[in-house]
Amino acid sequence: MTTPEETPAEVLTHLALAINRYVRQLRKDGLPVPSILDELATFLTLYVRTRQAATGVDGDYGTPQDVPVMPRLLITKAEAADQLGVSVRTVERLIAAGRLPLVHVEGAARLRVADLEAYVDALVPLDTDQSEHETEV
Repeated sequence: MTTPEETPAEVLTHLALAINRYVRQLRKDGLPVPSILDELATFLTLYVRTRQAATGVDGDYGTPQDVPVMPRLLITKAEAADQLGVSVRTVERLIAAGRLPLVHVEGAARLRVADLEAYVDALVPLDTDQSEHETEV
């Protein structure tokens, strides 16, 4: 039960933690996780993290410092696709090609954030002058 002193940000943080723990327990017990519950856990986690990273004037949801969330080390394929700005299928192709390593935690497929950052750092930007001349040919 929440107290009147708790801000909406604290309540959402508690809710995100509770739902994530419940989802982990379901997976640990080998029980199916309803997709809507998995999506809600992902949404709340991303929302809390987004609020933590936000800057500006204090609002109804408290300040970013009110949300004590540690940076994640592992993310799902969908989260990786969102961060890269590509489709989940593209992420799956990168995994199949060996360009992004996939790890499994208790049977859940995840990508290391560090591997995702290394992949992006290794991308070579196109030379705009060269690519313009190639299209003219």
